[in-house]
Amino acid sequence: MTADSLRNIHDSIKFKAAEKYRQQGFEVIVEPSVEDMPFDLGTYHTDLLVKKSESEGYIIEIKDSAARTSIERYREISEIVSQHSGWRFLLITGEDALLNEGNIKAEELLSWEQIFRGIKQGERLISLGEIEGAVLSLWSILEAMMRKQAEKVSLPIERFPTSSLINHLYSQGELSIEQFDQAKSLLDIRNHLVHGFQAAELGNAVKQLRELVTELFELWSPKPPYKKTD
Repeated sequence: MTADSLRNIHDSIKFKAAEKYRQQGFEVIVEPSVEDMPFDLGTYHTDLLVKKSESEGYIIEIKDSAARTSIERYREISEIVSQHSGWRFLLITGEDALLNEGNIKAEELLSWEQIFRGIKQGERLISLGEIEGAVLSLWSILEAMMRKQAEKVSLPIERFPTSSLINHLYSQGELSIEQFDQAKSLLDIRNHLVHGFQAAELGNAVKQLRELVTELFELWSPKPPYKKTD
């Protein structure tokens, strides 16, 4: 692919993202100047400055591919941005699931309390024998936790497609090799279900998924854990 083709792809993603945020009522500055920025980021130049207000918004970098994105390069920027209350650094890629669906939104991630309730709901489905429903429910909670952990440790990947999210969390040491292997295997099973195919050994899969979700919740969630609810 030529340099001009890559630039065209980059610009297409950038302007599509800018328009979606404008439709939601945000002020958007494309390729903001140093004077436009709310605080000093040195020599770094971002693609989009998306403002809720003068003291709150998003600094957004556009990448054509999540697979070819070096997270280490952006982690320091994300950490600097996170030190300024009300501001976040985001990476948006051409494979961004939300972007491809045309639904770029500045929605908050689930709270840990909501995640805890989701785990309990998955466990209730298991107890009722609703195994497929339990797999899909617990998988959504696993994704929510991974995105929340990415935000917590200043990895600007919480909007990445699931497979890339797992890869980057592993490469940055947030998932062990065992957790990485489990997540990848369970993602394949989840994909079979949501695309209308049968998945073998769902009983074993839901057990592994429940164990992985519980393990990561204990590892990542604030302490003390939430009280058990009915």
